[in-house]
Amino acid sequence: MATGEASPQTRGAHQAWAPSGRRRVKKLSMNALSKAIVVALIQVLIVCSLGAKLLYDRRTRPQVWFKTARYDPNLPIRGRYLGLQVELNDPRSAEEVEKKFGVTDRYAWMGFGQECGSIVAREGKPVVVFDNSPTWDCDNLQLSRWRTTDGVTHLRLEEPLLFFIPETAKDPRGRTGEEVWVLATIPRKGPPRPITLGIKNAGAVEIQRVDLD
Repeated sequence: MATGEASPQTRGAHQAWAPSGRRRVKKLSMNALSKAIVVALIQVLIVCSLGAKLLYDRRTRPQVWFKTARYDPNLPIRGRYLGLQVELNDPRSAEEVEKKFGVTDRYAWMGFGQECGSIVAREGKPVVVFDNSPTWDCDNLQLSRWRTTDGVTHLRLEEPLLFFIPETAKDPRGRTGEEVWVLATIPRKGPPRPITLGIKNAGAVEIQRVDLD
């Protein structure tokens, strides 16, 4: 047998291995493809189930209007969105707030009087129900207060709402004398889920929906 020439035994081993090796590679490729398909299907199911839950909540959970203040969050996403800070009627009187939190000055400052609670709808309006969970680990929502220079104390939802608007829509921010309101669903747990925006003129009763088309 010439030098460098494969023996019959070696050639036979190579010939025997080649089909089985190709089958093994094909099987591994099919397994990888099957796993990728399964992962993709799971992701689709998660997205669909989340969307179904949001639609179900929108149909079954109460929807109310919330007064808002403009808020610009420090997020990596920029563009056509509004950051809205929800304002709420405080169930506690000014005297109760001062007694509970020791508020005595009349300067403008924020972030005092923090409490935990939930939002419920009563007679078509949002109502805050406080609970006793610690403010650093609220069971549901964290709320805080701020006081303006005229001595009025306000209650707000600590977590802002982001409302995305179409590129072709006009900026719905209220002009001077106008208030921006948001119609939102109240879920069983978590912050309100925005549906649409509205504008209310100072002193008016009706809220006019904003056309975002």
